[in-house]
Amino acid sequence: MQSPPQAQPGRDLRLDLVRGVTMLIIFIAHVPNNLWADYIPARMGFSSGAEIFVLCSGIASGLAFGGTFVRKGFGEGCRRVLRRIGQLYAAHLALLLILGGLALAVDALTGSSTLAVRYDLLPLLDAPFRTLLAYATLQYVPAFFDILPLYIILLAMVPAAMLSTGHRYRIFAVSAGLWLAVLATRIGLPNEASGIVWYFNPFAWQFLFLLGFGWARGWWPVPRPNRQWLLVAAATYIIASIPLTFWAINDGTRPLLGAIHTAIYPPDAITVLHPTRLLHALALGYLVLSALESTRRHLDHRLLRPLIAVGQNSFPTFLAGLGLSMLGGIAVDHAGMGQAVAATINLTGICILCLLGLWLQWQATVAKMQHPSDFPKSGFLTGQRSMDHMRRIVSGN
Repeated sequence: MQSPPQAQPGRDLRLDLVRGVTMLIIFIAHVPNNLWADYIPARMGFSSGAEIFVLCSGIASGLAFGGTFVRKGFGEGCRRVLRRIGQLYAAHLALLLILGGLALAVDALTGSSTLAVRYDLLPLLDAPFRTLLAYATLQYVPAFFDILPLYIILLAMVPAAMLSTGHRYRIFAVSAGLWLAVLATRIGLPNEASGIVWYFNPFAWQFLFLLGFGWARGWWPVPRPNRQWLLVAAATYIIASIPLTFWAINDGTRPLLGAIHTAIYPPDAITVLHPTRLLHALALGYLVLSALESTRRHLDHRLLRPLIAVGQNSFPTFLAGLGLSMLGGIAVDHAGMGQAVAATINLTGICILCLLGLWLQWQATVAKMQHPSDFPKSGFLTGQRSMDHMRRIVSGN
């Protein structure tokens, strides 16, 4: 195999780097009983990798699909969105067949129901045909299988947003109003796996997705990096959230911290995208944006290329991460979770995801060299004009 390819000159590596780190964090968070998961950012603040995933997905969708709507018209934009939704839906079905089947097979071999309970798969055993139909129609969204259905719904909203481009702030008002309605009424899509609504309520999470989408399209301004008052405000909020959320500080021996956390953070905060989580994600994103601003021309360093490759191939690496996290959980169930086991599982998974990202990047480069006409200069995150536009938006210039 040739050496890993250089980053494409038209890409904004900041987005790729953040997405790559997020994919690794999501993998660590999904390994059950993972000792390393106690130290991910989600344990030291209100938001988690899910918010960064959705925000970055909104930005990427604004650059990719929004650009198609502008350059090639509404019909072609809709076709591209539908094609992507079809890919996501096929992956959604395959996840249950492959990973769900693996979990039930392991349970059958061990004579237990550990994995079926862990991943909300018991309905498949009780009423398989009805449950499969509910899964196929997005009425049964079990734990661990809920990100792709959310992304499908969010992408389905893109044509409506692009149809109203001339009324960008009206779009913002409608999106914010829908999120506030969820906070007030807890409306959502029914989920047979939990008996209530989807764990990630798309009516709430669309607001974060649209923020990223609108920033990528230049619909509303992005705060300039390194503005002193914003840095102070964001850092203050991030630091203040640590004692309220980090288990090593808020360990039950400090009842005041626990009482404050309970008062400001409801049990369904993730589902409704509670303001504490939204503000934390935006504050963290601003700090990261400011930190990378001065180094963005030097991100194409060989030590960062594996992370960037993971971010550039976030869809396949995300799916691979789900499978690896399930395998890691099965290993933990049988070997226990000591420090050595934790290090082995996490480092092995991280290495596999990085190697997968580099291999996919290399494959794409080889394909582009062999068939350059199949790769237009203004495509998904590769158009120099689109990326120059994005840089101007983010930098405030």
